[in-house]
Amino acid sequence: MRTVIAAVALLVALLAATGASAAAPHLGDGMLVDDRGMTLYIYAGKGAPDATACEGSCALNFPPAIADSLDTQSGSLTIATSASGKPQWAYQGHPLYLGRMDKKPGDHQADGLNGMWYPVRP
Repeated sequence: MRTVIAAVALLVALLAATGASAAAPHLGDGMLVDDRGMTLYIYAGKGAPDATACEGSCALNFPPAIADSLDTQSGSLTIATSASGKPQWAYQGHPLYLGRMDKKPGDHQADGLNGMWYPVRP
């Protein structure tokens, strides 16, 4: 019986690790959110996010919203290529980012940060 329970637990852990395709960004409380309900941001500055746009490291504080390899674009939601070469979600041509200062779904702590970061409110 323990062997069966251990095998089932291992199977569940493996399925969770490989996961199914993450859901595309969608509306949550009037903002675009990722598959975990975390707010997605656009950078309103010129060019790529830089030191003037962030406090500390932009790459750490605003990681790109990476698309899963099985995700497909639709309408205003497209898949671009991030600076690291990975597929990144974009909205109306603007790359989407997560805000590390947000701790739970619905948070939008970076709203207006440095006059350059804004949640997407379609």
